[in-house]
Amino acid sequence: MVLLLRNHELRGLMSIAETIDAVEAGYREIGAGTGAAFPRENLWIAGEKRAGHSGGHLPAGRKASFKFKAALLPGLGGAGINAYTAGLPTGLETFMFLFDTDTGALAAILEALYYDWLKTAAVSALAARCLAPADCATVALFGTGRHARSQLYALTKALPIKRVNAYSRDAANRRDFCQRMSAELAMDVAPAASPAEALRDADLVITITTSPSPVFAAADLPDRPLHINALGAHYPWVREVDEATVLQCRVFVDEWRQGIAENGEIVMPLQAGAIDESHVAGDLGMLLAGQAQARLTDTRWTLFLSGGTGIEDVAVASRLYRKALQRGIGTHFEFNLPFQFEL
Repeated sequence: MVLLLRNHELRGLMSIAETIDAVEAGYREIGAGTGAAFPRENLWIAGEKRAGHSGGHLPAGRKASFKFKAALLPGLGGAGINAYTAGLPTGLETFMFLFDTDTGALAAILEALYYDWLKTAAVSALAARCLAPADCATVALFGTGRHARSQLYALTKALPIKRVNAYSRDAANRRDFCQRMSAELAMDVAPAASPAEALRDADLVITITTSPSPVFAAADLPDRPLHINALGAHYPWVREVDEATVLQCRVFVDEWRQGIAENGEIVMPLQAGAIDESHVAGDLGMLLAGQAQARLTDTRWTLFLSGGTGIEDVAVASRLYRKALQRGIGTHFEFNLPFQFEL
């Protein structure tokens, strides 16, 4: 029997704290060498983008893409592939196919859009917990969309955050966002009039935007220890963080092969000869396994780059599947019904 879980059924199955724990367990398994990950592949659909097509950052002559990423986490009992389309009129159509690594059976098919919203925030919180200064209290937040909201919820579970300075291009959106988040989190979430104002006094910087170009300048970063999570861009030709910042940071990625291949913050200076691959100090699995050191004695700024991996998908989906079974949520259906090889 295969369990079908839809987006509306996933709400409330796991708290954000539990989602952070699931993501950490997945990356720890990768760091220990018992799990494996397959980096995201983008298969581009030829054509010209038209009205109603929602994808961004497309190569010339391409209107949309089909993407997939996968992971094997036998310690968590799961393996799976996350497959989705992006850029077409329906928006994101994203599904997770989860297999049981003990039996080999297909265990579940999940709509992934809702849990992706939460696991993106969980990865950010986990990276911040590993890399941010110990006394981290003030956040500079770039972006005020739905992902920015979940980011703040997750960060408050990981760090002693006291204040957020939020910036986005639309003044009305950032004002409304700050009012809402101040009320929801009982915290001072204030709109910033400029990127430089948002960065003032920051201990932690979060970029979660759709911008294809840097959203702040290195010159505006405070001259003291801080950490940056850049989460909005994952194509080699776009970046949220400028080269000057990257050159001055100790850099980490979510998964080594995927991070080196698709983060414009790394790919662009690599292609220009400004850095080599050794500029990337490690990935999240290495950090959790103690194979990479987070901050050195002379480290001022750290940078974490993430576009989402199959590791997170499988780790969170495995936990959601078991929670759903316990609570009797979802719809069961059968594959592998009797048949004969007859012409």
